[in-house]
Formats: sequence, C-alpha cells, structure tokens
Amino acid sequence: TVLMPTPTLLRATGCVAPHAALPDLRLVYAGGEAIAPELVARWGQGIWLENGYGPTECTVTATRTRLHPGVPVTIGVPIPGRNALVLDPELHPVADGVPGELCLSGVGLARGYLGLPELTAERFPVHPHLGRLYRTGDSVVRQVDGTLLYQGRLDAQVKVRGHRIELEAIEAALAAVPGVRAAGCVLVGSVGREQLVGCVVSNGVAPAESFDPEATRTRLRAELPEPMVPARLVLVAALPTTVGGKLDRRALAAELERAAAARSAVAPASPGAPLADPIERRIAAAMASALELPQVGRDEDFFSLGGTSLRAAELISALRTTPDTARLAVREVYELRTVERLAARARHGGAAEGALPDPEDSPGSVPGARPVLCTVAQGLWLLFGLSWVAPLGYLLAFDVLPWSVEQLGAVGALLLLPFLGPLLMPLRAVASVALAVATKRLLIGRYRPGSHPAWGWFYLRHWIVLRTVRLVPWRRLAGTPWQASVLRALGARVGRRVHIHRGVELLSGGWDLLEIGDDVTLGQEVRVGLVHLAAGRVHCAPVRIEDRATLGVRSGVGGDTVVGAGAQLTPLSSLCDGGRIPQGARWDGVPAQPRDAVPAAPVVDHERELGEHAFGLRLMAAQTGVSVLLALPFFGFVSAAVWLAELGDPELLAWWSDPGIDWRFVAALLGLSVLGLLASLVMRALLLWAIPAVPDGSIGRFDPRYVGVWLRTDLVTGAGTWLSGSLLWPVWLRGAGMRIGRGCEISTIVDVLPENVTVGAECFFADGIYLAGPWIDRGTVTTAHTEIGTGTFFGNHVVVPPGAVLPDDLLLGICTPAEPRSLRSASSWFGHPPFELPHREVVELDRALTHRPSPLRWLHRLAWELLRFALPAVGSGVLVGWLAVVGALHDVPRGLSWWAGVVGSGALTVAAPCVLVLALKWLLLGRVQPGRHGLWSSWCCRWDFLYVAWGFLARGLLDRLAGTLWLTFYLRAMGMRIGRRVLLGGGFAQVVDPDMLEFADGATFEGLFQAHSFEDRVLKIGRVRLGEGSTVRGGAVLLYGAEIGQGSTVAPHSVVMKHEVLQPHRHYAGCPVR
Repeated sequence: TVLMPTPTLLRATGCVAPHAALPDLRLVYAGGEAIAPELVARWGQGIWLENGYGPTECTVTATRTRLHPGVPVTIGVPIPGRNALVLDPELHPVADGVPGELCLSGVGLARGYLGLPELTAERFPVHPHLGRLYRTGDSVVRQVDGTLLYQGRLDAQVKVRGHRIELEAIEAALAAVPGVRAAGCVLVGSVGREQLVGCVVSNGVAPAESFDPEATRTRLRAELPEPMVPARLVLVAALPTTVGGKLDRRALAAELERAAAARSAVAPASPGAPLADPIERRIAAAMASALELPQVGRDEDFFSLGGTSLRAAELISALRTTPDTARLAVREVYELRTVERLAARARHGGAAEGALPDPEDSPGSVPGARPVLCTVAQGLWLLFGLSWVAPLGYLLAFDVLPWSVEQLGAVGALLLLPFLGPLLMPLRAVASVALAVATKRLLIGRYRPGSHPAWGWFYLRHWIVLRTVRLVPWRRLAGTPWQASVLRALGARVGRRVHIHRGVELLSGGWDLLEIGDDVTLGQEVRVGLVHLAAGRVHCAPVRIEDRATLGVRSGVGGDTVVGAGAQLTPLSSLCDGGRIPQGARWDGVPAQPRDAVPAAPVVDHERELGEHAFGLRLMAAQTGVSVLLALPFFGFVSAAVWLAELGDPELLAWWSDPGIDWRFVAALLGLSVLGLLASLVMRALLLWAIPAVPDGSIGRFDPRYVGVWLRTDLVTGAGTWLSGSLLWPVWLRGAGMRIGRGCEISTIVDVLPENVTVGAECFFADGIYLAGPWIDRGTVTTAHTEIGTGTFFGNHVVVPPGAVLPDDLLLGICTPAEPRSLRSASSWFGHPPFELPHREVVELDRALTHRPSPLRWLHRLAWELLRFALPAVGSGVLVGWLAVVGALHDVPRGLSWWAGVVGSGALTVAAPCVLVLALKWLLLGRVQPGRHGLWSSWCCRWDFLYVAWGFLARGLLDRLAGTLWLTFYLRAMGMRIGRRVLLGGGFAQVVDPDMLEFADGATFEGLFQAHSFEDRVLKIGRVRLGEGSTVRGGAVLLYGAEIGQGSTVAPHSVVMKHEVLQPHRHYAGCPVR
C-alpha cells in the first residue's frame, strides 16, 4: 500500500504508531510542504518515507530523498533531467552552506502562465549562463554532499518589528508540543501593530482545557528567538487547507479577524481583567500610550503587545512624572513585563527618593566663580606657553637643523632624525617630571579633600597643574615601574609591582589623596575618582586600593572609596562614592554590588620572570626600537628623494635660509607624507609577524614574553588610528593574523592580539570594543583564543573576555559585558548586569545602503576613506606655510619684534588646522538634523571623513583648551548649543555630532554621549539635552534622544537609554539608569 499525503494531512490522521496500526503500509510519499522531524520520527519507523519536492510549474516532482528518523530532513537531490540551482536575489550562484533561492532548470519546465506574460517573465527568467529557469520562491541551503536543506518559503517569511520570521519554524515547534496534533501561525493586526498568533489543534487525547498556554510559551522561548514566540495562542477545531491539502494561512488569518480572538485565546489573562488600584491604572494608561493601544490588560505582556526598547524608555519616562511610580526603571520593564507585576514593584519600592539641591549649590550662584577672569588668565597662560615653544621651534628649524646638515650632510641628518626622539626621551621625561612636580608644589602644595568652585582661584591653579603634568610622556611610561615613580613624585603613595595599564585616568589631579598597595592591577582605561566635576564645582576625595586588588577593564571607583586587599572590581563596573569592597570580594555591576569571592589567581612559572626594573628597561628598549622602525620609512623616502634629485647640501641650505614656496618641493613633501603613512601601516603588520606570539595560557607579568604582548596590542591600536571603520581595516587585520569573515564592519578595537580572535561573517563592531584583551590580575597575564559568531553586533564599549565563544546573531548593547554562559544565538542583551531584550526597534533601509552596495557605492565609500591618507599632507602643508612665513624673519634682529613675529606665526600655524576643520564641517554636512542614513550613503561617508579629519588636524590644539571657555567658543562654531557657565570635562577636543548636543546654563558634563547608533547598519542620529544645572559624571553615557532634567545628576558609568527622560532634581545611577 502506498500513501501520498501532504504533511498537514499526515499529521491530521492522529496516528501515533503507524507501523503498528498500518502493517500493510509500505511507502509514504509526502510532499507539498515541509515535513517536521517529529513526523519523520513517527512515520519513518519501519516504513519507507520518501520526501518529494517540486512545484506544479516543473511537473510536480523535481527533487526527492528517503527520510530516516534522527537524520536531518532534506529535500534530497534533483531527479534525472532536472537541475537544482541555489542563487542569490541577483541570480548569482551562492556557495555551499549559504542560503539562497532554489531555481530549477532542465526538462519538465512549464511554458509559463496562460494569459499572464508579465508573471511568466518574472518567474521563468532566461539566465545568460544558466539558461531558462523557474524561480521557486523557496529558500534552501545546499550541503556539502549536494543535498538540499529546505528552509521555508521566501513569501512565508514575515516581518515583526523588523525581524524576519519563518512561520513554518514556529509551526514545527508548536506541533512538537505534547497534546497538539497540528499547528498554524499567522501575522495579524495593522501595520506597526502586528502580532504573531499561533493556532493549535488538540490531538483529542487530552481535553482542551488541559492545554497550558503559558507553559507552551515558556517552552517556545527556550527553543526559539524571542521575536518568534507568538503573542497569543488560539485553540481551533481545525486548520483551513487549500485544495492541495496545504495550510491556507490567508483563510486562517481571515477566520481570526472574523472571530472574537479574545474569547478563543488561551494565552495570558483577558485584557478586560479589572485593574486593582490607581497605581495599576496609571501604569496601564502609560503602557497603552507608549504602545499606542486603546487599553492594556493587567496581565498582558508589554513585549508581546509590540513593546521595544524605545517604547520601554518612553513608558518609564512617563511613569517618572508621578511619585508612586518614579522609582521604576527600564530594566524592570524587561524583567516584569505586565501591569500587575510593575505595580507590585512600585508599591514595594515606595515613593521616589532624591532631594532638591541646596540653593547655594546651584551653578548659577556658586561663590568664588569668576568665569571671565579665569578664562582671560587661562588664555594668558596658553600664550605664555606658546611664547617659548614657538621660538624654540624656530631655533631648532633654522639653527640646529642647518648645523646638522653641515656636519652630517642632508641624507645623514634625515636618517638621524628617527633616532633623535627616542635618544632624547629620557631627557624629556626627566625635565617634564621635574617641571610638573615643581608646578604642582608651587601652585597647589598638597591636594586635600574638599570642594571648590569652577572658574575660581583653585580651579585656575589646578588647571595649570594639569596642563603641565600632561607634558610628561605618560604613554611611554605606561606598563613600567617609572610610571609609579612619577605618581609618587606627585604625592601619591604607590606600592611595589603595581601594574597601571594604558589609558588609566590618573591625570586629573588629587595625587596626594591616592593610596595604592603592592601588586595592584589597574586595567585598561580604569577611572580613579580622585577629582571629579559636579554641580559647577571641583570635588577632591581620597581613594585607597589595597594589596593585590584588581580593577577590571573600564571599571571605575568614585571618591572616598576603598577596595580591600585581594578584592576585584569586574570590567565595566562602578564603585559609587563612599563605597567599600571587602577583602577578597568580587563586586560587579553599575553601581557595583557583591557578586562572589575572587577566584584563585592562575598558576604561572615565576622562574622566567625578570625583576621589575629589568622588565621596565626591556619594555622601553623594545618600544624605542619599534618607534624607530615605524619612523624610518618616511625619512628614508625623503632621503631617497633628496639623493635622486641630486640636491647638494649647499642648495638645500640656501633654500632653507630663505624658504620661499617652491611648488615642486611642496608637491614632493606632500606625496612623501602620504607614502610614509602607508609604509608605516605595512611596517606595523610586518612587525606583528616578526614579534613572536604568545600561546594561550597564563604567564607572569614580568615574563619577557609579556613585552611581545604589549608591543603587539600597541601596534594594532596604532594602525586602527588610521584604518578603523574603513573597508581596509578588516584587510589589514587579516594580514596581521586575525580571522575575519566576509562583510564585517569593524571600528575601534582595544588591546587586541589579532592571532587570538576569530570573527564570523557579517559582524558589526562599534567604537571602543575591548576585544579579548589579555586579562591581567595579581601579577599574571592570561590570553586565550576568542570566537565571535556570524551576524554579531557590538555596541560601544562592549567588553569581550579572552577565551569567550559567542553564538551567532548576537547583539550586545552599549557598555555591556559579554558573559558567554548566559548568551544564546539570535538574542539581544544590554546592561550591567546584562538582561535580554526580547524585542528591539529594528530599522531597515534599502539594502543597497546597508549590506549590499552597488559597485559604484563601494568605490564612492572607498574614495572617501582613502582621503584619510591625504591628511598628513595637510600637516606637511601647514609646516611649509610656517617655514615660508617665519623665513621672512631671518633679517629681523632677534629682539621683541622678532619674538612677536615668531609667536604670531606660531599662533596662526596651530589655529589653521582648526579653522580648516570648521570649514570642512559646514561644507560637508552643514547644519545636521536628526534622521537616519544608511552605512553606504554619501552622507555617512562625509560624516565619517569629517570626524577622522577633526581628530588628526584639530584635536591636538583643542585638547590644550580643555577646561576653558575658549573650547566652548569653538564648539559653538561647530554647531553645538552650549549655555553660559557650562563646565566640560575631557573628551571635547574631538566631538562627533556637535549639532545634536544641547547643554543648558550651568550644566556640568564629564561623561560620554552617543548621539548616534549604527544598529542594522543604519546610522540613527538624535539630540541629547542637558537641563540647567544638571550633572553627568565621568564614564556615564547618554544615548540619542536622552534628556536630563534640571538639576539632576547621572552617576559614573551609568547609561541613559534612547529617548529616556530624567526628571528634575533627582540622582540617577545604573546601566540602564534608575
């Protein structure tokens, strides 16, 4: 006996053991739709189960195969005379393992559709190489053995809030639930308010009342991504089918529209359930408003009703306006989800705490603040610095350099220059440290706990000290014991064998208040809150970090804090002001809370380690050698050009003594500048291959092999300065040893060992990703291979630990630590501690602007990115201009007039790049408005180039203006809206999206802002607003659309979500804030 049903009809038989119930059945030939594995397990036991595939347009059968229980279900291979091709939307063949549309060719193709020539041309195209085809509209993957894995109908894919959903996958999961005989899934509702509804048919064995919808939804959440879990489950007597026996989704949707779905729903409680009290009514009203629904029931799931991260922020912003619900946070919307649960949390939480600031703390009335006088004094100090730097530059250029050429020849002098800087580094370090210590002792003496008004006398003295301290070559001292020695000279108490990584924030003053014990580790970009800005004042407070404590990557401690001996603060965590971490404890989160005990340190072989100072000398010597090698290409090219041009020393000296504008010389210098940069990037990649890599595992921090680790991560960081975010960056990283899939977009990555990282295809990394950097803890360094799955998105400042293996289709939001044990494929996470985002706002533009650019767009973007390499030529052009101007002063006696001319020309020289960046901003972008732009759009290319140009050309000068109102004048010219007496911390020397920033009078800001995001490869940009007198502390991040209420404070390392509104005169902390 042979049975030829569709899978829907096969399931509808209700036969549990067909081999026993139908002993004469020999062959089951199923076809017409996808067959689920559970049907194969049932009907393939003792019966020949053949799976046939083929549309009517190809005379029905095109491929087939026998199915076996426990073996993946496929549609087999083509029958003789047929060809099965897997093509992309442009009808180009795709590789094995890549999804594509199944197209059929060969004998048996229909001539077309009777009387429908346009549809015939669409579905039966003639391919120039493959001949006449039929486009089936089915998505398949060809496996290595040639069999085809059916993935569903392309037209059976639906979109729910931007997520592509396979209805057949949901139906298969529902059909596998015990007690369900058949299942169907459809999308219902108006545009923007669509919901997935699952329809189930009971198997008749158990009563319908025994079906548990909540348990079913829980089961589906464990098997499917959250967007694929139906919002409602409806019990139906039967599923409508077509004449051919297939599920008729259109008819099913129509039945649901006609029926009273609420009366048939067996999922969560009725929306009509009465609300218990005013708090529930207030929450229900706010939820309905955020979701744009007429009403919301007390037990309905916010995210099942269409909630997204954006709507969650809007909901919480609305609830913050009343005291009873003001303490609810965005995190609780994700954890609790229903009106009933949110109301219960609000009742137990009580009224919102937080007090209005005292009138005397208002920034507008801080006694002792003298903004005008302070700004004038700061300007005079900057002019004083220029008054000796500019003449010194003149003497070096026109006295020392000509003398060197006379003694060594032009080529010899040029080849000596790369060695001169490293040779003079010890002298520079000693002189700058002596100057910094003397300035600090003269102007400050000792820092003491207290609060001082901004723009006052202490603020001015403190600012001068910070400017002087930054003259010390801290980057070269990082990782060596002499960094701790300089801190001791500035007043800090620092123990032995302390590791202070790159970027640690210890240059904000207050060193007398710092105490660091022996064997302490401060990870990459740790913030130590000795001095912070708040409410228009400068606050100083002590910090004590005891022996063997570790502060992880990008973590921070506030003022008046203690980290106990052997304790650990995990990456991205923040210990609030006045906090105490007990001895041996590990704290985690924002704000940090107890987590568990610190694990034992890795066991390493200390026999191979050097002494602390011997290691420091080896590290500095290695860094010196690398810096010389990186500089040699440029000076080598210049020397070669001089030699090839047969320029003698007399000719060069004659020109140098009267340097007019010789355009041939200018063109040569500009070209050599570009060539030198390209050569240095190649040199960095070659050095990564030359410096031995360290195998996975742990070594001692003073092991000579750690010198190689330090150099390798530094080489990658240096290359990223020019290449990050560009099409060439993945190419360079592959050349450096990183394994990266196709279609990846990678911006700034920090502390990376490229040989230890594998990145899947189609990943997107935003700025500042701490990608599997070595974990340094209690004198040990641990490295491990790290794998990032396909389709991963990392928001800014994500920390990925070494050794992590992350699944595919993962999204980690801004400032979120990757915790591999809790992550799963096709999920989105945010926060610290992280929580899952069931639904998020997904924006899609034309894929030609996001994922699949045309060749013209690809070349257009590449051209803009190649312009980066012309920026050094701009610097060389400015240098030539300075030489030409000051050359006119040769005949001027070296007196006051000469000094004024040299200083004036120096001021014009340093200001010229800033003026150029200002002109570029208005020429390339004009006044930017909130909006959306595809990654491959012309606007994004111009936007990106402006930011890179700003960093290279203007950041150096503007960084010296930090802490002054002179910087705010420039930022206003760039489009930023800044009120009076706004106090800005560091980080404003280079600003992305200045038009989006609105800071009201008296605001204090030393955090970070993210006025744009790049999820889904769409740049979404919006305004960030700070109310009058508000404060944003260091390390806090404001996303676009955020508004900080008047007089409110955002704590360090907190994150304010998109479109979140904070109420006035409150204190907020957390990631996300509460």
